[in-house]
Amino acid sequence: MVSKGKGFAITLRPIVSMVTIPWTAGMAVFAASVYGDYSGDMWTDAQFYWTLILVILASFLGVTAGYALNDYFDYQVDLANPVRMDKAANHGLARKDLLVFAAMLGIPSLLIWFYLSPLAFLVAIAQLVCILAYSAWAKPNTPYSNLFVVLPTALMPITVFFVYTDTLAIEALLLALVNLAFEPGFTWAGVCRDVESDEKLNIPSLPIVKGIPAVAKMVLAVWIAVAAFTMMTWYYTDLGLVFLIGGMFAAIFLIASAVAFVKTPTAEMGGATFMKSILWFWVFSISLIVDAAVNIQI
Repeated sequence: MVSKGKGFAITLRPIVSMVTIPWTAGMAVFAASVYGDYSGDMWTDAQFYWTLILVILASFLGVTAGYALNDYFDYQVDLANPVRMDKAANHGLARKDLLVFAAMLGIPSLLIWFYLSPLAFLVAIAQLVCILAYSAWAKPNTPYSNLFVVLPTALMPITVFFVYTDTLAIEALLLALVNLAFEPGFTWAGVCRDVESDEKLNIPSLPIVKGIPAVAKMVLAVWIAVAAFTMMTWYYTDLGLVFLIGGMFAAIFLIASAVAFVKTPTAEMGGATFMKSILWFWVFSISLIVDAAVNIQI
């Protein structure tokens, strides 16, 4: 029973999924500061905090539901690598347990999005379809399966902004571009950890098809684009000095991590690059929040 509890906890990916909180909060605070309709100061308005909590909760539940779905479809793959005790399947969980867990997380997420905004709900449905396509078909069949993860990640700012405005905001589109550049490198680095089990099961993951050195160079290329899109986001919005400094610091950190991966293109370094890149979420997101609070223009 203890092992099963650990399995469910592993499915939540706490280290990774916890970044959903600052990540979503940063986008929501930014959206509220631009499009929120408050009678007075946003920071003293109870409705601002209630909406913020619901947006974060819906996002967190949706992300963790996606991980549970991924573990459901990856069940046999994970069992084939029993030494990986960071996999839920290796803790006595039945496959159906993971599907039930995914439903327990995902259905409340969709209901919250529907309550907040029908438009946000529709985008959340599109994100769910992408994750299903990724886990059920793309991951075991194509080396570019991560594109099915990139799209829902890029759509996330649009989902959040639709809670605050019915228009397709330029700010949401620019943040979508940042995510569009970050996510491929994030997943490419992460999938390098599974080369051994993917090889056993003949899964055509990108590191197996292209080789880890080539993947490392691809990670570097897309993370250079993160820096460019971060600059664009600052230039074409009302974001100020705090965001510029924090966002560029986070982007440079990503690039430095990718350079180290290129120099040492191993499965272990790919996993380390994946874990280190989580810091980007925190720094980028906190920069958005602090900038909305102080907004120092240059």
